[in-house]
Amino acid sequence: MITDKNTTAYALVTIPSRTRPAGFSLVELLVVLGIGVILLSIFVPYLRNVRESNHRLACQENLRRIQVALTAYAANNGNNFPRVRYDAQNNPNGYVAFTGADSADPFAADSAVKPNDVTASLWLLLRLGLLKGPEEFICPSSGDSVDPMVNGAWQAVSAGQRGNFRSGDNLSYSYASPFSSAVDYRLNDTQPSEFAVLADKNPGLPDVTIAGFDDPPLQQANGNSRNHNRAGQNVLYADGHVAFARTPYCGYGNDNIYTALTQSPLLGAKPSATSRGYLGTQIGPSWQADSYLVPAGY
Repeated sequence: MITDKNTTAYALVTIPSRTRPAGFSLVELLVVLGIGVILLSIFVPYLRNVRESNHRLACQENLRRIQVALTAYAANNGNNFPRVRYDAQNNPNGYVAFTGADSADPFAADSAVKPNDVTASLWLLLRLGLLKGPEEFICPSSGDSVDPMVNGAWQAVSAGQRGNFRSGDNLSYSYASPFSSAVDYRLNDTQPSEFAVLADKNPGLPDVTIAGFDDPPLQQANGNSRNHNRAGQNVLYADGHVAFARTPYCGYGNDNIYTALTQSPLLGAKPSATSRGYLGTQIGPSWQADSYLVPAGY
């Protein structure tokens, strides 16, 4: 550019700018993903633990409501907890479960509810209106579902028109068997405070060796209820308190609450309560403070 003496020429130089591409770079994206994975690894177990903690509390509340119902039943039945017909002659120690769901009267001679039915015994609390509904028998940590309260034709009925839970999927808890010929065994409110009356469902363990009282905790966990991922079980005791026990050896004298001490009733002195015990539908509590919570394996 040519200028005169009074004019200054300026050359305008344009420097090209570098425009930032839209979005994240691959490295940035990987960093963000890595942070996300770390956060998930921290918070997912935390949230799972919080949920399980809430489920345990809800399960404990179920047991407390059932305890109130058991106490009300006992007050009107000679201090005894619920029990349907007992076949002392042909089945003095064994039990059955989930028979005669549509039976209108579990005490009738021709009832489809068989004698020694431990789950029908619990259903009496619903028949008599001592509990709000069958949802009280469902642990939220289990995979069980509330009894639909229908008859065989899928018509809505009341608890008083039924004789039992429909199936094992509708009951999350096991009950101290009231059927035993053991001397002085009574399922009532006079049992010692450490006697287990009700707890999360007995796992059954058909293929697992029952751990001993002195075995390591991880081995004993195989004997815990499945309801809380084998971490332990909520237990309702005879004095009315509820506690979460991390081993099945949590009954009177460290009794395993999911097994009978022996295969037949004992006579004489108090036995050692810390034996592995036995499982089976043909056996029952073997002495007066032997908690044997059933049904098992449903």
